[in-house]
Amino acid sequence: MKSIKQLLTIGCAGLMIASCSTDDKIVDEVVADTTRGAILRTLSEDGDFDLFRTMNTLDVTVEEQDLEGGALLDRVELTMSFIDNNFMDEENETDRESVSNAPFSTIPASAFSPGASGLPTTSFSFTMAEALSATGTDLTAVLPGDQIRVDLELFLTDGRSFTASDQSGNVSGGSFFSAPHQYTVTIDDGISFEIEDVNANEIDITDGLTLADNEDYAVSLSIDDGDDGNLLQTLNIYREFIDRSIGDDGIDLSEPEALFETYTISDLTLDDGARTLDLTYPLTMLFGGSLTFDDIGVNDEFNLRYEIVTTDGRIITTNAADTEYYDQVIASACVQLNADAPFPGEYTIKYFDSYGDGWNGASLTVDIDGVATTYTLVAGENGEDTFTVPEGTTSLTVTYAAGAWESEVSYVILDPNGNSAAADGPNPAVGVVEILVCE
Repeated sequence: MKSIKQLLTIGCAGLMIASCSTDDKIVDEVVADTTRGAILRTLSEDGDFDLFRTMNTLDVTVEEQDLEGGALLDRVELTMSFIDNNFMDEENETDRESVSNAPFSTIPASAFSPGASGLPTTSFSFTMAEALSATGTDLTAVLPGDQIRVDLELFLTDGRSFTASDQSGNVSGGSFFSAPHQYTVTIDDGISFEIEDVNANEIDITDGLTLADNEDYAVSLSIDDGDDGNLLQTLNIYREFIDRSIGDDGIDLSEPEALFETYTISDLTLDDGARTLDLTYPLTMLFGGSLTFDDIGVNDEFNLRYEIVTTDGRIITTNAADTEYYDQVIASACVQLNADAPFPGEYTIKYFDSYGDGWNGASLTVDIDGVATTYTLVAGENGEDTFTVPEGTTSLTVTYAAGAWESEVSYVILDPNGNSAAADGPNPAVGVVEILVCE
């Protein structure tokens, strides 16, 4: 038995030695087997570019690994590319202004020094202006979504060289090696543009309702370029109507996109560095000269596209739903789900107080089959509570009671499907609140 234990001990020790040896050599083995000799491992990468701050930098630190611990390193050559992603002719790319692999700089072996692991390490950086200069790209040709790419080619003293195309996926994007030999930065527009919907962007055409039962389209815009709006010239608003309820007569009332309004950005209100604008469009204005309330059908939509023109003539916008510079007003009709009995599920009350000190005594009381619970915003600008209507409930009554500062108070009640079942304020109506749960 003793000899067996000794053999097991020796065997385990051998496995431990082999394991340690394997761990020590794993980098060398992967380098040898998958990169054919050398890689540039990314230690850090940081930076962003936008249309206006051309002196922003991309900062990269890399570590060179080869079969002789860095002794084979000769130099690294950098080339720069501009990738135009805003060309108009997507089929043949005739107006694409991309520039590929323009010579940029060389990092000699002497610019590397031993890093934490003892391997040659170096850092490099470049500005967006330097990248554009290298590719011969004029700043006015650059738009959001375009890209700057730098490629690294590693040269060894034995004449071999390695680029991004030489790396396998495990090496170029692996959690340890991360050696892509290539870094790409997508250019941002450099503008904080926000559309805050003051009124719900919806036209309710439920039977029995009229134009007077609907609210105006109202939004607040905030435009911040980091320079008090001085980098921007014009705000254009475009309007489009899409008829999605074409009747049996086949008449399509759709209207193509056309310029709706224009504002000079320097004329807008300056508030904490941002240019702001409150817009209110009566629905009759949104309908234009030819449409009426009776022409509107379910799922018809008005699209409002916001466009910013910079002082150097570049155009910044988006042109699809749920994107930054695009807003929609959609027609809908309610098929009521709580006409005969309360709709079961969890409801959410969202509170708002424009001053930020709570509701000051105002409240909503929810009565479910005779059991009443009162809800309020104790403090702050906003908050929420939930209440649950059980299956089989026969009565649900929500009542609003006024407080001290009604002009500050607003609320929204969301139904179990996440849709607005009631909303009011500022100065909400006192009394019973109509809860409308629609399909």
